[in-house]
Amino acid sequence: MSVKSELRKELKLKRKLIHSLQTDNKICENLICSDMYIHAKQILFYAALDDEINVDSCVNNALSLGKKVAFPRCSDDKGNMKFYYINSLNDLEEGFFGVREPNENACQVTDFSDTVCIVPAISYDLLGYRLGYGKGYYDRFLQNCSLISVGLCYNKLISDKIPADKHDVPVNYIITESGVSTVG
Repeated sequence: MSVKSELRKELKLKRKLIHSLQTDNKICENLICSDMYIHAKQILFYAALDDEINVDSCVNNALSLGKKVAFPRCSDDKGNMKFYYINSLNDLEEGFFGVREPNENACQVTDFSDTVCIVPAISYDLLGYRLGYGKGYYDRFLQNCSLISVGLCYNKLISDKIPADKHDVPVNYIITESGVSTVG
């Protein structure tokens, strides 16, 4: 088992123990009060799995403010995904890996100007590198887009250093229940 695989297993167990709606809500509050969120015209979200930080309240907030909101849809099992607009969380349906995705009638995002992308992860390190699920979907996406990337993470899951490969792309900011941090 690789170092990343072992770390992934260990931190997923730790995340299950600290996951709470109250903490998720504080992280979401810190996100929606941040300057980058306030000034963004478009937000790219993710649909949370079991014990990931639930961002549904942020999605509803962004929609109520008239921001464009999009979610990823995996286009294959080789790590490629595209983002599609939604008008409500009801526009999502179960897709690849059991993750909620926009339905096939959704309009694809082609312009990433004034965009903030919320990037899911199990853990982040102080340089903004993430420990994800090992498929590389977000790394491939972030390599090809110019936007602000934001990682959401529990304080207790911020690591000093996560093993990074040459294709890994760090986020620009990390938001925890304590606040917003610029990385790098």
